[in-house]
Amino acid sequence: MEQMDVIDAQGRVVGRASREEVYGQKLPHRIVHVMVEHDGKVFLQRRSLQMKFMPGHLCTSAGGHVDAGEAPLDAAQRELREELGLDSPLSLVAEFVFDDGHHRRIFLYRTRLDGAMRFSEREVGGGLFLAPEELGRLRDEPCHPQLLPCLEQMFPLSGGGARP
Repeated sequence: MEQMDVIDAQGRVVGRASREEVYGQKLPHRIVHVMVEHDGKVFLQRRSLQMKFMPGHLCTSAGGHVDAGEAPLDAAQRELREELGLDSPLSLVAEFVFDDGHHRRIFLYRTRLDGAMRFSEREVGGGLFLAPEELGRLRDEPCHPQLLPCLEQMFPLSGGGARP
């Protein structure tokens, strides 16, 4: 059973719980997201239709949960390899709280595309590259709720494609 660290409001690890407990009890935990950049554009992943949570929605290039005992950077590198088949150096863009009634501390990383992406068929259904000025197109797309806050961190002057 997948275990995740439970955190306090300051992001300190205070315990462990299963994924089911974390979501069932809305326990605070850590999430990583990675944005892959190429030629001034960012790759947005379209989640596979096989995914239980938000199938077909656009999301960051790669992302997921930080496993119990795992460092956020290690989790981001793992997710990038698992979802896109990339093993690229990452740099931290931001650490911020996303709270929609369930507190999550997000670690957002960026990297440059340095090879061919190989999608995980189970998790990734494709995607698209968008320039910052094209992010307004997201208004007409189903998006993962953490995508727009991540884009706002990446491109603060563009509004991150925020919905009206």
